[in-house]
Amino acid sequence: MGLKDFKVKVFKENILHNYHYLKELRNKDIIAVVKANAYGHGIENVVNFLADAGCRYFAVARECEAEKILKLKIADINIIILETIDELEFIKNNKNVQMVVNSLKELKELLKNGISTKQLHLKLDFGFGRNGVIEEDFDSLKKLVIEKNLKFKGFCTHVFAADYDDMILIEERFSQMLMELGKERFEIIHIQNSAGVISIEGKNCTHIRCGTILFGLQEIGYYDPCIKRAFKLTGKILGVKSLKDLKYIGYEKKENIEIGKYKKIAKIRLGYGDGFSKRSEGIMSIINNKKFKIVHISMDSSFILVDDSVKEEDFVEIFHDLEESIKHLKVPHYEFLSCINDRIKRELI
Repeated sequence: MGLKDFKVKVFKENILHNYHYLKELRNKDIIAVVKANAYGHGIENVVNFLADAGCRYFAVARECEAEKILKLKIADINIIILETIDELEFIKNNKNVQMVVNSLKELKELLKNGISTKQLHLKLDFGFGRNGVIEEDFDSLKKLVIEKNLKFKGFCTHVFAADYDDMILIEERFSQMLMELGKERFEIIHIQNSAGVISIEGKNCTHIRCGTILFGLQEIGYYDPCIKRAFKLTGKILGVKSLKDLKYIGYEKKENIEIGKYKKIAKIRLGYGDGFSKRSEGIMSIINNKKFKIVHISMDSSFILVDDSVKEEDFVEIFHDLEESIKHLKVPHYEFLSCINDRIKRELI
């Protein structure tokens, strides 16, 4: 790796702090959601040190993510696949891998194919429209569960609403359905997403399901000052050139870029080939504790308008101000951080 390449610095102690803090806050064990490369933080490293800290449940979205965890050969952990999967042999061949049941039809097919309910988490959908057994199918679900005396690994939903009152309604309806099915049928019960973890109690739950909040990425409107951020994207200035000597900045003609008072341009080794989207053109970087605008992003490099204080090999940080980046990109932080791909090394700090 070149000395001037970018890297994601992952603050291990901050993630461990968040893990222990949230566990104590709700007095419940944690299901660590590590999909999308642990939201850009590096799935293998994160699973390794959280397992060492006592975490026994990890949730992912795809089989390929579960396979990465299996290759770590960590004993006594459970891997929950949140999305529907097609390769049922994968579940049959890996007893510590479980999957979420996302419809009544899917449950019937899984039972028909001999999948053990001890590897299944039954999920309800309260209008999210993404995954889970819908409410209108609940009576049929209840009949099937009781007639076959089914007992599952887990029972869950997704508290997706940003509105607190809606969260409470979902929690109450979920608890009602849980009692109708029989709480004793489920080994673990979980409903909260990251916003829900810090805003509702999680009545009848045995576990809390923590994703972005575990990494210090908090939803706007749901803020806990005890949560610590763990992601830092940083590198060095590759070179600095005078603008007067240039006709182009990357692939863009100089006159098409609003240069303002600046007389120099700095190049960094980070581009959209690394998952740093061209939509990030216009965001601010931090160099020597000052803000400088990124004005052009190519596949393998980007360009920043700078002043005379910036020199080659100075450190630069991207996405320093997450709220500012969210407003510019008009997407949540977990979207643009997860996009930073494997060309950028993850370094545990």
